[in-house]
Amino acid sequence: MSTTDLSASEPGAQNRPKKKKSARKKLYEVHSWLGFHLAIVMALVLATGTIATVSHELDWLTQHDMRVSPDGEQVSWGQMFEAVQAHKPKATINSLSQMKGDHFAYRADVTDEFGLRRFVHVNQWTGEVTGETHPLTIQRFFRDLHRYLYMPNFIGLPLVTSLAFVLAVSLYTGLKTARNWRTLLFRVRTDKGARILWGDAHKAAGLWGIWFFVVIIVTSVWYLIEFGVGIQKRVTNATPTITSERLTAEQVAELGQTVDLRGLNDVLVVAKEAHPELRVTSVSVPRSANGVFFVQGMVGNPIIRPRSNGVFLHPETLEVLGVRKSSEYPAYYYINEMADPLHFGNFGGLPTKLIWFAFGIAMTGLSVTGVWLTWRRLKTASPSRAQFATLPVLLACFYFWTLWNERFIDPDVPVLTALATGDVGGIRAVAYTVENDAALRIELTAQTGRPLVQSADLELRADDAVLGSASELVVRGVRQTAVVQHAFDADAITGADRIVAAVRFHDGSKEIFELPITQTSSE
Repeated sequence: MSTTDLSASEPGAQNRPKKKKSARKKLYEVHSWLGFHLAIVMALVLATGTIATVSHELDWLTQHDMRVSPDGEQVSWGQMFEAVQAHKPKATINSLSQMKGDHFAYRADVTDEFGLRRFVHVNQWTGEVTGETHPLTIQRFFRDLHRYLYMPNFIGLPLVTSLAFVLAVSLYTGLKTARNWRTLLFRVRTDKGARILWGDAHKAAGLWGIWFFVVIIVTSVWYLIEFGVGIQKRVTNATPTITSERLTAEQVAELGQTVDLRGLNDVLVVAKEAHPELRVTSVSVPRSANGVFFVQGMVGNPIIRPRSNGVFLHPETLEVLGVRKSSEYPAYYYINEMADPLHFGNFGGLPTKLIWFAFGIAMTGLSVTGVWLTWRRLKTASPSRAQFATLPVLLACFYFWTLWNERFIDPDVPVLTALATGDVGGIRAVAYTVENDAALRIELTAQTGRPLVQSADLELRADDAVLGSASELVVRGVRQTAVVQHAFDADAITGADRIVAAVRFHDGSKEIFELPITQTSSE
């Protein structure tokens, strides 16, 4: 008979009270349970966040067009802008930005005439375009996966940020159950087997990374608060304290049918006069009829987003419409603008990024080694029920990744056949047919600047007969090339002898373009 059987047969053994677990034992069980059962999701978020800290550098290593060598003085912003526009004449430049160091080319965010987004890199030392990049970069892949697991923002972001509470409990329980900190900080025994080795490494990494845990936990909770405040403002329709300036309806009307954007050199001169301390890092170009230039950059405190300081300028007159200064922010907004630099460690350039990367690896390792140690202690390698319960999160992540990825997959660029051209004032209209689509496409460009087209009506005519028509075709945004497109019956396009386009502009004016169908060249 075993010892257990003997003790069980003793008089009163069944009524003997069980020994209570100590508080330390209970905390240890909580620590093990959280780390073991939530490890799959936690390790995914930690690993992707770790890679995200150096993702720009990974892009730099893999994309030759991002790499430049410092050589003398930098060329002007205006020269770089003009080089990008010459490289893609029909494309719309949305912004031009400084990257992460002198060896990174400047980046222009552009949208071509087919609505496809591209990053065009330009060498700030020579003013030459170095190449184009698809917007699905390593940085975007890992940043979005880490931030919301590719899910809709209102689902993924609170799910990811709520893991901060799991980290907080894990940190507290780990510290409360660890004894002899001074010994554990420096003890990693390599001669007592794998379990002792990884157990010592697990404890040492956890203790050395206390400060890092606190930074990640606090900023993650702040993201969750920021998310909640954003929802509250949408529900109550509250006016934000920090606003972005826009042109009034009267100012838009004064622009007329086109907006002739001022050169970036002039823009920066006025911006520096309005905000002398500003070190410019990016210039956003107007994207809508009421859009303005926004020159943003750094002022003093490196642990704050560049968007926190900037100047808003009228696109033509360069009238200063507003100056944004982080020093004038309410406390909530000031703290909010510090979240990203602290969370990803990018406030000090590559050195702080590498520190964050190293501790991120350690934090991810804590999750992995914690699971392995628990498996060894339980003498099992089988996933737990709770681990199986987290699999739907991973399946949802994969499903939403397929939807997320579709946004970056470029459609085939259509083959266009020119039909007709016509000019009214300073605006030229070119009509095309879209191959295999029975669609009529009108491209509108201005001799100078961007056309402020709001909508258009199209008619296909043969003599006095109308073979097809479409009304109120809306043109979204303001682009270098405004596009109006509609699918007509193929016979209507073939039988028409002219196209009539009634184009409305944002200033309320309207122009009629009579386009005789005479050209048949392909582009």
